Amino acid sequence: MPSRIAAAVATSALSLGALALGAGAATAAPSAPAAGGAPAVSARAAAVDQCSYQVVRDDDSRYVYSVSAVAGGVSRVLPVQKEDFVRFSGTWRVVVQVDACAGGTGQAPTTFRVTGKLDNPDGYDSSVPRTIRSNDFKPAASSVIPKAPAVTSVDRLDAATVRVNWKPAQGNPDQVMLMETKPFYSSEIGIWHPYTFQRDVQGGATSMDRKLERDSDIKDRRHSYWMRVVKDGFVSDLRAEKPVTIEP
Repeated sequence: MPSRIAAAVATSALSLGALALGAGAATAAPSAPAAGGAPAVSARAAAVDQCSYQVVRDDDSRYVYSVSAVAGGVSRVLPVQKEDFVRFSGTWRVVVQVDACAGGTGQAPTTFRVTGKLDNPDGYDSSVPRTIRSNDFKPAASSVIPKAPAVTSVDRLDAATVRVNWKPAQGNPDQVMLMETKPFYSSEIGIWHPYTFQRDVQGGATSMDRKLERDSDIKDRRHSYWMRVVKDGFVSDLRAEKPVTIEP
């Protein structure tokens, strides 16, 4: 897919998808330090396992971001294992899981920093910062990463409806979400394409009914479901998510 079309798909899907959820579109973070010298990027990190770390940051779409870590006095940019937008109580943040072992010194990182480079500097006034950064921050322990419940089954109720069932969430998370990837129609470019929605789960619920998209113009009919939880500003391990996929 040409990059111009891909960009249109992403922009249209994010705005329309958020509207469908009643969550509002993702908002851009400030691009320059606020009063009092606050960093331009707010971020935090926690260990997922011995090599992987989760970094949660705010986002200004004009910038391309990287995560650096310091270990043994050496700073280096970490490769990304997985990345996604996640809604925290109505605010969209970017969650990045990075690999601290690849090409490293064997020592665990002591501090992290997020850096954003302006993606198209020639397209912006010189007053727009070309580089933005977070403060250096230390990673929290792996115990702060919450665990998402597993999807146990997806049962067909009728030709156009399924019931997604999952185990009860443990540890009193702040949010429980049913993640749903399904065909989504973009009116701006006139095609159906896969898009992922975050469906907030009511407290204590262990199932949700979902409608299947069955339009005859849909080529990729797959619908996928998995669970995600948020607690104290961190998200369940994105790499551990195992979608259950069905076709209408």
